[in-house]
Amino acid sequence: LMAATGVYLGDGPHMRAGDDRHPLLVWPMVIGRTGVGRKGAGWSAAKRLLLATDPDFVDRNIHSGLTSGEGLTQAFNEDEAGATGPDEGEEGKGKKRASLLPPGDRRLLAFETEWATVMARMKREGNTLSATLRAAWEGGNLSTLGVNARIVRDTHVGILAHITPKEFQAKLSASDMAGGTYNRFLPVLVAQTQFLPSSTGADPALLDRLAVDLRARLAAGSRLGQLGLTRDAAALWQRLYVEFGGYSADDGPIEQFLSRAAPNCLRVAGLHAALDGVELITVEHLAAAAAFVRYAVASARAVFTTSNPKLSKLARFITDAGPAGRTRTEISQQHFRGNENAADIKAWLDQLAVDDVVTKTFQRPEGRKGGRATEIYIANEHYELTNNAPDQGKR
Repeated sequence: LMAATGVYLGDGPHMRAGDDRHPLLVWPMVIGRTGVGRKGAGWSAAKRLLLATDPDFVDRNIHSGLTSGEGLTQAFNEDEAGATGPDEGEEGKGKKRASLLPPGDRRLLAFETEWATVMARMKREGNTLSATLRAAWEGGNLSTLGVNARIVRDTHVGILAHITPKEFQAKLSASDMAGGTYNRFLPVLVAQTQFLPSSTGADPALLDRLAVDLRARLAAGSRLGQLGLTRDAAALWQRLYVEFGGYSADDGPIEQFLSRAAPNCLRVAGLHAALDGVELITVEHLAAAAAFVRYAVASARAVFTTSNPKLSKLARFITDAGPAGRTRTEISQQHFRGNENAADIKAWLDQLAVDDVVTKTFQRPEGRKGGRATEIYIANEHYELTNNAPDQGKR
């Protein structure tokens, strides 16, 4: 819903971070396992509200099928004015293709349910999609160079990507991370937490009330221009900037994924303010945005932790224990069955703690003041949610 409303508002409401102009575009990458991830169910709820709010926007401004940079710019083709260009392929040469979007409308939400397919396309030699997406995140003009060079101006492109953890880990390469495309996204790990076989979705009367409210908020927000911060929000932002601004693209894969966490936080906060119809971001807007970005940070850590099979299995063993956690002895004897040395086990546990997957605690024997405390490792809540979804037995 954030991705769609950010696109709907257009490029009028925006933030400034130094000399950089930030449109209120939020690109979630929804990561969930097949079936229990329920990625599609989440979108279905949002789409139903959007259809009740503005069905024309859903029909004309939400599309799928990203293939190349040229293909993306072609989506803005117009016969009346602006960029025009031939269809790809021999049969399309010299022909104009009708725009996917309403005349003069530069708002596009690319919804890709199979992002792994898009990742494969971006790896093809000569494919310009990665570079074009990086430009699209900035907002404004998009251009491609080549035989069919073209430029489209004032674009406002959002992306909603769905993928499974295994697909993402399998398709992602070091060069992909270094290229900077993926730090534009906010990773969001999702999982089914309830089993509701008889659910019929939201009550129609409630949906109508929400649609009326959202329609009014979108209309008010789209009339805004540059957004600022209240004095208290500015003080909070200084602290959040330190928290989210420390991720460097020169470090490991997690840091590369999160190196734009700070501007993404600002965009989400601006989106909250715009939907409230105000020009100043409040502490409440910024705190809500920070909570979302922190979850994205935790999601990135969980995704990259599970790319190491031994770490993944160890994390699962600890998660299965629930709030009681696992002792160091249980981990060594029950999980590893004495086949790994203590130094390696310590290194893996330290890595899980650094990645915010587990918390290390100590417990002293009851009734004894002295003696060595027992090490206990407990899975953090965000990791339990996304990696311990209910199976048939638990349902």
